Amino acid sequence: MYYRILENQDLIGIRVLTNTVLKSLDNRAWWMPVLSDERHYFDHTWTVLEGCFLNDGTMVAMSGLFMSPEECAEHALEAELDPVTTAELSRCMVLYPFRGRNIMLRLNTDLIDYAKMYVKKDLIAAVHPSNAGMIQSLISLGMKPDRTMDDGRQRYTIYRMKL
Repeated sequence: MYYRILENQDLIGIRVLTNTVLKSLDNRAWWMPVLSDERHYFDHTWTVLEGCFLNDGTMVAMSGLFMSPEECAEHALEAELDPVTTAELSRCMVLYPFRGRNIMLRLNTDLIDYAKMYVKKDLIAAVHPSNAGMIQSLISLGMKPDRTMDDGRQRYTIYRMKL
């Protein structure tokens, strides 16, 4: 397996991975929509996406670091943080057969380095309270639960850490 930052040529792989993961979710409520559309996926002032690939080039996992204040505002403000200095982990997904191998922990550890490089001070993630695998990964990363929210569409817990 290898890890790398995703680029334009990975868009089809991102769509395939996303559709496959969505179909296999234990709970559809775990999928939270994001504001950015695909045109922002490869604008590194907005988003950095990293993927994990098999040696044959098949993408088996990805995670995103969303850094635009427009993207981070909702959850940053809920956590009483400045959206300008906050980054958010989102679009964290691993194909079912590859779960439990700390792939997400590796992806998100790498993305923390990018958040620091872009001078972010805080990191957040919004996770459904029953998504035990993602919660454990965030805790292993050093994130702590801040508050549980219910916006009428979804229930989620905001995890955060200082960078």
